[in-house]
Amino acid sequence: MQVKRNKLITLVACTTLLASLLSACGSSDNAGSTSGNASKNSEVSSSVDSDNPYKEPMEISIAFWDIDSEISKIDQDPIAQEILNKFNIKIKPVNTTWDDYAQKIQMWASSGQLPDIFAIDALGTQYQRKWVDQGVVKELPDLTKYPSLAKFFETPDIAGLSVEGKHYTVPRRMFPSVDWSALDRSVLYRWDLAQKAGITKEPETWDEFKAMLDAIVKQDAEGKKVTGLTAGQVKMIGGLFWLYGNPLATSDGSGGDFKWVEEDGKLIPAVFSKKALPALQNMRDMYDSNLIDPDIALTKPDVAYDKFASGKAAAILIGGGYVNYNKDIYLKRWKEAYPDTEITDNVKVLKPLIGPDGERNHAIFKTYWSESYFSADVSDEKMDRIMALYDYVLSPEGKDLLTYGKLDVDYKVEGDKKVMIGTTSLDEKYPTRMFFKNLVSYETSDSYDMNNPSISNENIRKDAVEYIDWILENTKVPDYNIRLTYMSTPTKDKFSILDHDDLLKVMLSSEPVEQAWEKIMKDYRAKGLDKMIEEVNAKAAEEGMK
Repeated sequence: MQVKRNKLITLVACTTLLASLLSACGSSDNAGSTSGNASKNSEVSSSVDSDNPYKEPMEISIAFWDIDSEISKIDQDPIAQEILNKFNIKIKPVNTTWDDYAQKIQMWASSGQLPDIFAIDALGTQYQRKWVDQGVVKELPDLTKYPSLAKFFETPDIAGLSVEGKHYTVPRRMFPSVDWSALDRSVLYRWDLAQKAGITKEPETWDEFKAMLDAIVKQDAEGKKVTGLTAGQVKMIGGLFWLYGNPLATSDGSGGDFKWVEEDGKLIPAVFSKKALPALQNMRDMYDSNLIDPDIALTKPDVAYDKFASGKAAAILIGGGYVNYNKDIYLKRWKEAYPDTEITDNVKVLKPLIGPDGERNHAIFKTYWSESYFSADVSDEKMDRIMALYDYVLSPEGKDLLTYGKLDVDYKVEGDKKVMIGTTSLDEKYPTRMFFKNLVSYETSDSYDMNNPSISNENIRKDAVEYIDWILENTKVPDYNIRLTYMSTPTKDKFSILDHDDLLKVMLSSEPVEQAWEKIMKDYRAKGLDKMIEEVNAKAAEEGMK
């Protein structure tokens, strides 16, 4: 076990260093790549009516996660072509990955090489504040010209993001309330393997969940050397393991999304609550008992999905709820590998487990995750085109097109319902449409509707609707004040808590949990933890929040 831990710790460090080096070396190549749609849009522009505000062709560079793959079939997508032609634009993709996006964007920002649009989860971080203060990112224009986008900004927690009355980002809204955050850290497990291992009851407690994983691993019914729990992204692990009695410690992984709790008369980040140690010990026990994939720290998303779908991992932690379950597990893997097997008979989604406090806790995030920023070098004319594109994606017309496809081709309207025509998957027919939707917003709550085909597998869709209904009826979000998360103080503005890194250190450490955690706490104190707590408590008292 000690050798395994040391190897993993070394590999994690090397992988992090390599990702940083590659991001610096590869940025110019990525920035130089272009969409294959350039010539087509140039031809279209010549025939555009002279009164059209978009008569001048325009290239827009966009940095987005795996954009090279996301828009690889853009020339074959009629909806994508309709949108590109409507605004007379072509896309210049600037690729980032889930491993390197933060490093690349920070480097581009410091060297004046930012693309026109870039996606990152930076709100509340020190570098996001610097971008605004130093004029690195462009202020949004008056939104009255873009009514759907303006309405988007009426949401309270989005409206509250203004800096001296000005907005510098378009957040990707996901949910109507934080209750829906339960969907953004979902555990899928192989119920077929559990049954083969003698499990007859779906788990409701942590002990039952661990017993199920243990049975699957030990039985190894298919002889594939099945491991325990893996993760689509290792930065998501806090969204599961903190649920063992410390749910307010869950965060979106940005480093600035930490919530505060009051203990012993003092406000402190929830990550450092007394409730942290039991959660950390539970995680360590699972790792030491082989209930967590020993390679979880190094497994890439596609590899994790492959391991789960092929029966080499008993469970997987994913983001994006049933929408990603349908896309990444069912459509991309299960459908082809097991064409005659109904996935919902073999894969289940874990309901929030009953924790040591007797509560069913789920992850707690904001109603949005990540943001679009715009380089300060973007001209006013290009910014107008970008805002018009965003406005269209959020408009009723744009939403219907990107959700249901083309009217009277892919769906028809019967009364107040939209009825799909044919059985061809929209994801197969329009492989780039979701890129445009996700570029602007991650709103997925409308997918949890039996009339909405976004979740193409109807049985998965049915489970999705039942799941969120169950969450809203059976779970409760603990009290906390989001204003403390947004609060600005000199030390807090420079402070980050990357709890997934801390969880990995504790998981892989050979030291007792208490000692490993105390070392981490010592490092945070050296970075100003006590000073930040002092400043926040003073300001909270001053503003009547304590």
